[in-house]
Amino acid sequence: MKDYYATLGIAKGASPEEIKKAYRKKALECHPDRNAGNPKAEAQFKQVSEAYEVLSDDNRRRVYDQYGEEGLRGAGMGGAGGFQGGGFSSMEEALRTFMGAFGGGGARSGDGSESIFESFFGGGGFSGGEEEAAAGPRKGTSKKTTVKVTFEEAATGTEKELTIHNFIPCQTCSGTGAKSKTGIKPCFACKGKGQILQSRGFFSMASLCGHCNGAGQIIIDPCKDCTGTGRIKEKQRIKIRIPPGVDNGMRLKMSGYGDAGEAGGATGDLFVYIEVLPHGSFQREGDDVLLSLPITFSEAALGCKKEVPTPLGQTCRVSIPEGIQSGKTLRVSGKGFPNVHGQGQGDLLVRLTVETPVKLSEKQKELFRSLEELESPHNHPNKKTFFDTLKGFFS
Repeated sequence: MKDYYATLGIAKGASPEEIKKAYRKKALECHPDRNAGNPKAEAQFKQVSEAYEVLSDDNRRRVYDQYGEEGLRGAGMGGAGGFQGGGFSSMEEALRTFMGAFGGGGARSGDGSESIFESFFGGGGFSGGEEEAAAGPRKGTSKKTTVKVTFEEAATGTEKELTIHNFIPCQTCSGTGAKSKTGIKPCFACKGKGQILQSRGFFSMASLCGHCNGAGQIIIDPCKDCTGTGRIKEKQRIKIRIPPGVDNGMRLKMSGYGDAGEAGGATGDLFVYIEVLPHGSFQREGDDVLLSLPITFSEAALGCKKEVPTPLGQTCRVSIPEGIQSGKTLRVSGKGFPNVHGQGQGDLLVRLTVETPVKLSEKQKELFRSLEELESPHNHPNKKTFFDTLKGFFS
């Protein structure tokens, strides 16, 4: 004997609201559109739909509670209710129960069932008249991949070659899926519309035709190479042009480089995500590029000129003024990264680091001691300001 309460996972005294909530949850888990090609899930979907069909009807539930499953047959409820031998005669009947339990496309529930309902049935739901739009051609699946480029390649632009595996139109049947033109016939179930219209009271309900999967036609003589799918998988090598100025995480769209569509649908796209490898000397800040440049005490004190590299593989001369302090940044206009949208070029930011000498010889130490004796407060204004501040703080 079937236990409809156990099928829905509810107690025998459950309220109508609890019955409906439990059914929604179970039906969404095992819905055929979520479990394509899974006969076990399809059977479970029919079982929970059957349980809901009985328990949501007060009269049927009363008969079932008193006499069980046999009582329903004895009461003559097998034909009118859509049951034959205790189960649905077709998946369409189970789907009608499912759609009725969700109240159509215009009802929103707290469990997110509306969005799932729309993904199953294209957002159609219930309407005041016949739904004319068929599912028709379907766009191919879009793909994504990641391409690694060096810092220099990101600055100058480059070309990369990728290997992808895509569905392409079958050349033997030109993507029709049929061995010949006579091998394709309109679907007898939906009359070529791709949808099945069901009347429910004052409303009409359109659902995807399960016989042709919304294509509106069926193949009676399939192509031997693609077995009727109209597509075959092929390994392809493609070249991708990486524009100058790309940054880490940017995405390039390659239109038409995804899977071929079904039933004549458009080809999907390929989305290429860029990963820029870090550089040992440069750091990027938008279109500006930061370079740390070490200089000596003498160079900082007397000033000098330095040749420094740029991200584009060139060099430029930087004038370092005398008395420059460690940590100061010099800006070289137009020597940074090119803007990926072609809007100019960033700057090169040269950050100076005054390096303290190590492993001094005795002569070098002697010269530094002589220099120390010659120093005056005006040679170190920051040092003088610091100690003057401390005096004011402790006084």
